[in-house]
Amino acid sequence: MSAVEFAVTVVDLAAAEATPLAVVFDEHELVCVDDDPTAARAGIYLGATYTSTWGGHGAVADEHLPALLRAVAPGATWLAWDDPHEEHLGTVALYAPNLGLWTGECDSSGEVYVPAAALGRLEDLLADPAALDAVTGLSWRDRISTRCSRIAAEPAVGFVPTGAPVWAEWNRPTGLIYIDDPVEGTQVVHAAPGPVLGETSEPTARGAAAALRQAGWQLMPTAISGEPWQRAGHATHVAQLHRLAAQATPAAS
Repeated sequence: MSAVEFAVTVVDLAAAEATPLAVVFDEHELVCVDDDPTAARAGIYLGATYTSTWGGHGAVADEHLPALLRAVAPGATWLAWDDPHEEHLGTVALYAPNLGLWTGECDSSGEVYVPAAALGRLEDLLADPAALDAVTGLSWRDRISTRCSRIAAEPAVGFVPTGAPVWAEWNRPTGLIYIDDPVEGTQVVHAAPGPVLGETSEPTARGAAAALRQAGWQLMPTAISGEPWQRAGHATHVAQLHRLAAQATPAAS
């Protein structure tokens, strides 16, 4: 059995979703050959195969990893697969935003395996392209192949920088949000003041999030950090944030 238990290849990724995805990769110990093992992750290499033995076999088959990837990076296009295990083929999941999720069987490199018995009659498949897609994942595979070709032709699009999440403390009565930024120091964002007593209302929380967005910050997805604005004191709340990274693009090896 291969030492690689599961793998992920991302072929399209919005910059705003890169840091949350990097957190998932770090938590699942997903690495590729271009990563520097002595430094913090600088970004996501599109088209590269990230592999991991974290958590053992079955991260894709049990839908844990596909669900998490969709939650933190809904606009990304990717494939993820479990290695074949014992006498069983692997499980592969292909995702594109406007196509949804397709799952099937695969070999150790993530190549889709479609048994001949699953194809049915040729004339039926030709008459119903949707049926062909459902069996083979062809539309998903074509989308991923097209993206890989673009990455190969334009290496500059093949790297998406990532940053590190930071913590923010929101003083609800004053509306001040203090951001512990290790790069630029403590920052203060001004939101509308909220009530001194009682629970935080949804409109008040939305107002705080809007003030952060205006300042260039985003709340981390709940799939990673839980519900935002957890109570930290009588009238203070904390949340994890991220923003677009500004690192220089390294040259892939």
